[in-house]
Amino acid sequence: MKEFVMKHWFKGVAAAAVIAIAAVLVLNTTVTSGGKLPVIKKAPDFKLESSDGTQAGLADSNGKIRLVYFFWSTCPDICQPTTYELSKVQEELQKEGMMGTDVAMYSISFDPDKDTAKQLASYSTRFQKDTTNWKFLRGEEKAMRDLANSYAVSVYKNPDGTFLHTNSIALVDRDGNIRKYITSDDNGSIVNYKDIVKYVKQLK
Repeated sequence: MKEFVMKHWFKGVAAAAVIAIAAVLVLNTTVTSGGKLPVIKKAPDFKLESSDGTQAGLADSNGKIRLVYFFWSTCPDICQPTTYELSKVQEELQKEGMMGTDVAMYSISFDPDKDTAKQLASYSTRFQKDTTNWKFLRGEEKAMRDLANSYAVSVYKNPDGTFLHTNSIALVDRDGNIRKYITSDDNGSIVNYKDIVKYVKQLK
């Protein structure tokens, strides 16, 4: 029993930390959903390798509303359905003429060993991404963990190479301020594209 505890203590501690942080972010979503979105802090800038091999960063879309999401492409659970919801956001905003003119999206991998530019390009095609206005990005592992942390996303790497992480989308306004961390829909389920679009339009 002692050997089992020693072997698995890190997973337990990491999981508890992720759950605690997620609870705080869900509270943030609930409190701010009914009124004007407050300014939380300045969004940290970044310049990273895109899936097409070019460099892309937050400053490239200054003056636009931004959605910033941290993920890993081989994630077995939450990342793919969340990315699917972002693809629906893209679809809705394209219909309304807002995607690109008013809104840009960034999906940033914190698993550069597996998420090469080629892998990210393949992954992104599943979601019919607009390559001009929805960038899939990568960078050095520690730098990506630090960047994720600066966006209130905690990332823990397990000994087997998998990750535990907070599932959160940062909503950044035209002036570069984080205005909301979107972690779930209004009912506490997985984040829903309709709610994301609603929050984006609050900044329009």
